[in-house]
Amino acid sequence: MTALFRRLRWGLAWLAAALSPVAGSAASDASASGAALVARLQGGLGGEVQVAALPGLGLRWRLEAGTAGQGLCVTADAAGVRLRVEAVPAPSGEWRWRIAEGVVDLPALWPVLKSRLGPQAGDWQVGGKAVLTGGGAWTPEGGLAGSVRLELRDAWARSDELKLELSGIEADLATDAPAAGVLPSGQSLRVARLTAGAVTAERLEFRFGITAARVLELAFAELHVLGGKARIKPMSIPLNATKVEAGAEIEGLALSELAQLMPSAVSSARGRLSGRLQMLWDVAAGLRINDGGLAIVRSDDAVLSLAPTPGFLTGNMPARFPLLPGWLGPLARWTAPENPAYAPLQGIEMGRIGLRIETLAVKFYPETAEGERTATVRLTARPVGSDLIEQVTIEVNLAGALARVLELGMDERVKLRFRTE
Repeated sequence: MTALFRRLRWGLAWLAAALSPVAGSAASDASASGAALVARLQGGLGGEVQVAALPGLGLRWRLEAGTAGQGLCVTADAAGVRLRVEAVPAPSGEWRWRIAEGVVDLPALWPVLKSRLGPQAGDWQVGGKAVLTGGGAWTPEGGLAGSVRLELRDAWARSDELKLELSGIEADLATDAPAAGVLPSGQSLRVARLTAGAVTAERLEFRFGITAARVLELAFAELHVLGGKARIKPMSIPLNATKVEAGAEIEGLALSELAQLMPSAVSSARGRLSGRLQMLWDVAAGLRINDGGLAIVRSDDAVLSLAPTPGFLTGNMPARFPLLPGWLGPLARWTAPENPAYAPLQGIEMGRIGLRIETLAVKFYPETAEGERTATVRLTARPVGSDLIEQVTIEVNLAGALARVLELGMDERVKLRFRTE
């Protein structure tokens, strides 16, 4: 687009000089005298701009005089892009311009962007329309000045391959330096709903700016997910970065929604998790958690029930204590007293008895040199309605993509309290 502004600026200067009645006069005089001559001039010039970043865009432009009253009209058209700018001379010697029409149709423009991105574009599809508005002044001395605003409403993006979908995308972008590519702080991008597999996030919001050095200054980023909030800490990101680390504060994730993602481990849960995470993103591997931890917010309502898993707690525990040798058969079984802990533990592992959570901590560890990421989940809880079992401790170690359980820490997982009465 910078190339376009250069061509337009050259065209305006050429017309201003050509319309000047006195060769060698000041550019401001040329603009002022041009106001009287533009009305009598009919015609224009045009061409095509090759944008290096988007070689397939094919941006056609045309500069005309005499078609918009006593002024000039510049049009630019490409796949998915239509822009019309009108300019009229002012008595002060400057040209006042405004965007009479500015539309970006994302479905029509996307094939051009997709060909430029190559394999990174994947199977993404996009929809929506952006509207450009703005106006300002142009002088030979100062060049192009003014403000431009872009509004995006009801856009969407979807990748079936990644199982990602974003809907209700909105943006409000504005700049007072349209030729410099600088966006001051306060730009806004919002996503009403994001679905990634079985996880749905809502109300994503970003506030940011872009400096002249092509650095994105992120001032605010927040989303509502799993009944809680995640907020990214302010940071600076070079636009050409291929790897980004970001700190996130997590507040009030609902265990009830997390339990729905783990139906084979948890049947129901109440309570909330909060903490801090270190997020890592790179072009090859995408986004993942690299460090940090979450912990339960202490509450009497924090209760968890396991999904039915026979033998999870009772697998190495006898239902009765044998007193006579087994070769006595039925006599040995009839005389063996029951293990008082067996029934409540079986109730816990089958999900019939809930666990009142005392501590629940999830710890993430940095990525290893081999590319693995590890985490541990440690739970200590007391059975609801049982005084016999003092505490149940369950520790799970995860590695790789945090989806493969490598080991269950089962040692000393149950503390018993036997009553003598």
